[in-house]
Amino acid sequence: MVESEDVPVDIDLDKGSDSPNPSKETKSPGKKSSGKSSSKSKKTAKAKKEKKAQKRAKTTRTKKAKKAIKYDPTENFMVPKHEIVSEDEKRELERMYGSLDMFPKILVTDPIVMKLGAKEGDLIRIHREEGFYYRYVVSRS
Repeated sequence: MVESEDVPVDIDLDKGSDSPNPSKETKSPGKKSSGKSSSKSKKTAKAKKEKKAQKRAKTTRTKKAKKAIKYDPTENFMVPKHEIVSEDEKRELERMYGSLDMFPKILVTDPIVMKLGAKEGDLIRIHREEGFYYRYVVSRS
């Protein structure tokens, strides 16, 4: 049986280099390297790092949003039609039935609420065979 040795590999992931030792520069034939980096290249490197950080922050936000809703709930035949109630209708329902806090609640994290784009304080009408049902959108119960 052949034994293998663990050899440490020094790879700099930020530079994207696959070479085992990125500290050594590879020179192309015919070009001489001065050994000093110009201030222009430092500025571009700094700008690239900032751009990368901004992109990373943006992707984490979009990943969270995409992670929150993995499927379209309205595509299922069992899910009834949902819609956001207009402000006029909301005032009329509040006048008829009392405070909107008395309505059954639905969380803003619910997939159907996210699909509709409803925010906290909105009222959602659900169309079922038996009639209309309402849900008041809240951030937590």
